[in-house]
Amino acid sequence: MFATTGYIQGNVVLTSDNSLEKFNGKKVIITVLDEEKKSAYTFASDDEVQKISDALIKQNLEAYRELAK
Repeated sequence: MFATTGYIQGNVVLTSDNSLEKFNGKKVIITVLDEEKKSAYTFASDDEVQKISDALIKQNLEAYRELAK
């Protein structure tokens, strides 16, 4: 599994992470985070990150199962 961040522009996800090239042709799950904060960056504690991660996995469990096929 690999995670990175980027921006959606039209039907394209833009990211500055060049390591994505090695995943060409792979299925992906895109999670869109609605952010209404003025700052581009938000800092969270490890516990908050773990809770968010667990919630996203639980919410997208069926998509992860399909991706694993």
